[in-house]
Amino acid sequence: MRVYLSATSTTLNELLTSGVLGPAPLTAFAVTPGLREWYVDDDPEALEYAATMEAARGSLRLLDSDPSAARRRVVIAADVPDAQ
Repeated sequence: MRVYLSATSTTLNELLTSGVLGPAPLTAFAVTPGLREWYVDDDPEALEYAATMEAARGSLRLLDSDPSAARRRVVIAADVPDAQ
């Protein structure tokens, strides 16, 4: 499953430096049964786009609490096993 994580440039720099994304817990967005039910279009690409845009909105909220971050939305995409 592909998940989308809201982030900032600060988060991205920390990931590149340490190789670890954290601290946990992190909010992730993905194509879930709930999204499939809520979203009118069942096209897989449209569903992925909807999940990505929710993560982008989450990034805007993170920017409010990180004045040192560049004023850019950051979304990190990761492929993780479905069980996780």
